[in-house]
Amino acid sequence: MTLKEQLSAIKEWAGLSKTKNRTVDDVVRVFLENHPDADADYLRRAHAFAHQAHEGQTRKSGEPYIIHPVAVAYILAERKLDLETVAAGFLHDVVEDCEVEVSQLEKHFGKGLARIVDGVTKIGKVKFQNKDQAQAENYRKMILAMSEDIRVLVVKLADRCHNMSTLGHLGEEKRRRISQETLDIYTPLAHRIGMSNLKLELERLSFLHMEPDAYAELDKQLTDRERSNKGVLESIAHEMEGLMEEFDVQGDVSSRIKSHYSIYRKMRRKKCTLDGLYDYYAFRILTHSVGDCYKMFGLLHSKWRHIPGRIKDFIATPKSNLYQSIHTTLLSERGQPFEVQVRTHTMHRIAEEGVAAHWTYKNGRLLSVGKNEFVSWLRRVADEQKEVQDSDEFLETIKGQLQTDEILVFTPNSEIKTLPKGATPLDFAYHIHTEVGHQAVAAKVDGKMVPLRSELQSGSIVEIITSAGQTPSEEWLQYVRSSSARSKIRAWLRARAREKAVEMGRNLFERELKRCKVPLKKISNNVIQGRLKTLGYKKIDDFYSAIGFGNITPNKAVKPFLPEDQTETGPSADQVRESRLQRAFQRISRKSRNMVLVKGTPEVLVNLSKCCNPILGDPIVGHITQGRGVMVHKKGCKTLQSQNVPPERKIPVEWAGPSDNQVFEVAIRVYTEDRPGMIADVTAAISDAKTNVSNMKANTDTEKSMGVFEFVLQVNALTHFDKVIGNLKKVRGFLGYDRIR
Repeated sequence: MTLKEQLSAIKEWAGLSKTKNRTVDDVVRVFLENHPDADADYLRRAHAFAHQAHEGQTRKSGEPYIIHPVAVAYILAERKLDLETVAAGFLHDVVEDCEVEVSQLEKHFGKGLARIVDGVTKIGKVKFQNKDQAQAENYRKMILAMSEDIRVLVVKLADRCHNMSTLGHLGEEKRRRISQETLDIYTPLAHRIGMSNLKLELERLSFLHMEPDAYAELDKQLTDRERSNKGVLESIAHEMEGLMEEFDVQGDVSSRIKSHYSIYRKMRRKKCTLDGLYDYYAFRILTHSVGDCYKMFGLLHSKWRHIPGRIKDFIATPKSNLYQSIHTTLLSERGQPFEVQVRTHTMHRIAEEGVAAHWTYKNGRLLSVGKNEFVSWLRRVADEQKEVQDSDEFLETIKGQLQTDEILVFTPNSEIKTLPKGATPLDFAYHIHTEVGHQAVAAKVDGKMVPLRSELQSGSIVEIITSAGQTPSEEWLQYVRSSSARSKIRAWLRARAREKAVEMGRNLFERELKRCKVPLKKISNNVIQGRLKTLGYKKIDDFYSAIGFGNITPNKAVKPFLPEDQTETGPSADQVRESRLQRAFQRISRKSRNMVLVKGTPEVLVNLSKCCNPILGDPIVGHITQGRGVMVHKKGCKTLQSQNVPPERKIPVEWAGPSDNQVFEVAIRVYTEDRPGMIADVTAAISDAKTNVSNMKANTDTEKSMGVFEFVLQVNALTHFDKVIGNLKKVRGFLGYDRIR
């Protein structure tokens, strides 16, 4: 399909050629159907304000810009939103695109509407280093605003929905980028707040713009099958209605084909065609009570054969977005599978309208907001992101928190916990409490001891075993699937790195003062505190950590504290620095320089990073530091990523190759069952790999039936280390290990 044909098809499939542009009268009419006593004049004033603000502006299609805010307001009115939210639909772009201040909106339309529009507005007056940083900060602002007033999100979703329906006027690359962003961010947000109607429409339009050929082909196949099976579907629906009448169950039956995007995604996941799927036909039964839901569920299973393993009871255990329904997959007499969803009318309203179904209105105005699960979740997201500074990490974390594939697991006290699919006991531990996560050493799943890296399944009962001496390690970031757990681990690692930098910085500062023959008692904390503002630091620890991290040299740090008439004695600062570098070079490069080659720079100081402790065979990257030469990290090192190193400071490095005398120290923590002879078996396994142990700690806890060993191994390469781990895995009762450093 050519680009011109794609654009034409997109316009036709999206309904753009058939849908008339909405007017303010359309918006007011739909709004009053749901809020007959509301102040319609408020909406007309909002429209008039927006019309004047956008005067002369046009969209890519050449149409007047006001068409877009009116369409957004109409979408909000259709979904029964309150007066301020629908009015915000008219005004949502005036601050960002026009010469309008938030204070003006507050003056004319009140604080509530002004807060919504401000939350939707992108950060436009701040310069960012790159597009990713700008995008991350806009998301951060939006999430914070949503956590304060969730109506910000509802307006943003309506805005995105109309924009997606008019993407046909943009270039292909931009359409794909916007569609991918919609699938990554906005459809999961719609799912999280339970607004399935908006979610499905956003998914459909994203699929349409990203894969127009696949959309066209699937649409044709589904249309043909729906036409050919129309009689079968009507017959099944009629039999369901007969069952309801016979057994006195009041309710409604409807049939449908599942959404294009969900079918396409399932086809890709299973690597099959439409013929390989069996549950794209779906029936929905709405009853008046929970009792009738379960009664109908039983009647369906007495009438048709069900497919084992396809029953899901979300009434007893609702989803995290409060969705409730019973799902089952049945077989027709012709062997055609079909899914049935049974729920009450109230449950259906919540499934369609989500957060909006929980609000209370009077005269079209919102009375309660922020007292439900949706807002609580958003506030947790906002709180967890406050300390994440790196834009890449922030975007990765947000996308992870929006993951919609979930599992339900239980605590030993039968409390239900929702985790992302693929979550491990370590995710569960951090979900319970941050300190439980930090101190986790192993877990019991359904009564059986398992390593922290094990993947959990829905329905499992999980118990975390902790130890007061346990602390997180870099390797834990590879185990967890939830962005919340990842953020907490990174925060702990950053805090520990900062503590070390503060301690190192203080020592370097005091050593430099002694070299300059300045008594330490003269440079008290109060003296340093008095100079911090002029030095550009808020706290003493910030000052020390800057020295420890190498952002400022000790010589430069002490200069503001030296007497004005003091002349330096002894070697110059440059001589000291050169001498220090020479000593470091002699100490470190004897080992690392011969091990690692720096492309184009053969005689440079090379240092193996302690945060990830690379060993021969690990994929490695290098970056140029201030005063420490080239620092070598393992590829994917989270500490390096969090430092946001500029591209110009990155440099290609590679291992020089094996050497007979090279030795790397690797610290590992091993978890085992507690049984007689375990220590002997573990040490024998390490010894059989011809590995020297330079340090060892062993702890046995009979109450937890577990042994915890810490070893510092001396290996000559990654292959040697892998051999050690291979031997350990053969030990009876081995549960798992962590590579600490």
